[in-house]
Amino acid sequence: MFSLPVRLVIAVTLAFFLSSHLDSNTVSIFYTISIVLKDVLMLLLPFVVFSYLCSAVLSLQGKATSLIFGVFGLVIVSNIINVFTAYGAAQAFFGFLKPISLEAIQSQSSIETLWRLPFSSFLTADKAMFLGLIVGFIGNLSGVRLVTQAVTTLKNWTTIALNIAFIPFLPVYVFGFVLKIGFEGALGTLATAYAPVFFLSFATIQAYLFFWYAVGCSGNMRATFTAIRNMLPAWLTGFSTMSSAATLPVTLKCVEANTHNPQLTNFVVPATANVHMIGDGINITLTALALLAMSGTPLPSLTAFLAYVGAYVVTKFSGSGVPGGGMIILLPVVEMHLGLSSELCSLVATLYILQDSLMTASNVAGNGALALIANKLFAKKFIASAA
Repeated sequence: MFSLPVRLVIAVTLAFFLSSHLDSNTVSIFYTISIVLKDVLMLLLPFVVFSYLCSAVLSLQGKATSLIFGVFGLVIVSNIINVFTAYGAAQAFFGFLKPISLEAIQSQSSIETLWRLPFSSFLTADKAMFLGLIVGFIGNLSGVRLVTQAVTTLKNWTTIALNIAFIPFLPVYVFGFVLKIGFEGALGTLATAYAPVFFLSFATIQAYLFFWYAVGCSGNMRATFTAIRNMLPAWLTGFSTMSSAATLPVTLKCVEANTHNPQLTNFVVPATANVHMIGDGINITLTALALLAMSGTPLPSLTAFLAYVGAYVVTKFSGSGVPGGGMIILLPVVEMHLGLSSELCSLVATLYILQDSLMTASNVAGNGALALIANKLFAKKFIASAA
């Protein structure tokens, strides 16, 4: 009956109001359900990462490989820069955030899980990434159709499993974690403290987008504003549909109005729509770092942050086509490399999905900027290879 963001709003609202009326045993039951759902996700995740990443590499076969690697190299560079932009903004502004001692609150009424899955996946997500790359390139070089068929079958089955075993229960997953945080007294304080982070994230994304549109227009301010104006229909469509895929036809028309190169536009925009997400990179990273700061944990050093950057860049290629993949696939990366607890990771997911309209619109606008830059770099080569 309701879209996922609406159901999540309902789940968070119910958790907020019920947290002060339920006893610890009831809260523990809901928290256990959330933990078990997370365990199910961790079981599925390596197969999702492997099959989607391997499928993306196999899809390069029979095309202008050098051009594809050039465009995807541009995506990788862009993803690295936007994540570091978020890190820079966090280092510059998060010193003003008021720390919240979650440990002090939790020590008075800590909720524990009642049960966990007694087994775990034999393959971790990071190993699945590298295995997917290796198998994909081997399959590409060998040209054996059986590899492509097997990977496609695995991809279809893992998507079905994700759609059945996790996606429908995402509001329940969030409800249990938020209920725990609310019961322990931290939820209201965290929600209030997040307001400046939202405005910082929004301002950072818009400034970042403007900069890259200016780069794509060679610094010509009139051309830059024209290009941004041409992208407004796609931005508004992305905002209203909360889907880059649903916005794709409008995005193609808007980008073509800026590049005047339909061949390149029809290649770059669909190929990068789900792997180049400026809104995701900046917002998820800023939100995770903000929650670290608000919980009293120091921000990671530049050396430690590099591990997150590497995992983020690779993981983005494995999230393509997964419902909610931009957020779901990155949760283990955030937890592993930024050191967030399960409860804070759940809050990252909730805060992200509640901003999904703005993030989708920003992702769409970011792909318009990427296409402008790709047109400057690869237009001649694309025409030559297409011919």
